[in-house]
Amino acid sequence: MSRKWERMVQKNSKQLNKQRRKTGQAPISTAQEQADIFKGRSWFLPALLVAVSFFFGIVSAGVYESDTFYWVTVIGYLLLGVLYFLRRPYIKVGKNKLSTRRLGVEKTFGADEIEAIAVQRGSVSIQMKGKRTRWVLSKFQHLYDIPALAARLKTFAEHNGIDYRDEAA
Repeated sequence: MSRKWERMVQKNSKQLNKQRRKTGQAPISTAQEQADIFKGRSWFLPALLVAVSFFFGIVSAGVYESDTFYWVTVIGYLLLGVLYFLRRPYIKVGKNKLSTRRLGVEKTFGADEIEAIAVQRGSVSIQMKGKRTRWVLSKFQHLYDIPALAARLKTFAEHNGIDYRDEAA
């Protein structure tokens, strides 16, 4: 199917699903774009937050024994570290777009907005066009499976005509 035809089908199915939702009917099944999702595990920032929590708890425990707000702060840092650890970072690689969560918001860029993809030994760098924005997905910070992600991004780059550099060698 051509891209224009795909956009028309998506637009019409979206309108039809909106009408069906208003009348209480089940939505029609549409072929959603199949996206490969690569999940990582954030460990660096959570470890830092837990270490700060322990540092505050141990160093000033004698001074602030009865201060409730101090202990709320210590427990808050600990819970924030656990929350960041459990919330897994990801990147979705679709047919012609990339998505990831940045600062709590899912950012999506189409293939026409991506200038280059560079793969280093332990990370992948995605440079956006006309912006100073660069996504860096690293194995050290977020424990991504870099070889599998690089292979999928290579096919993505070939399909969409994006500059792909493998600097791992």
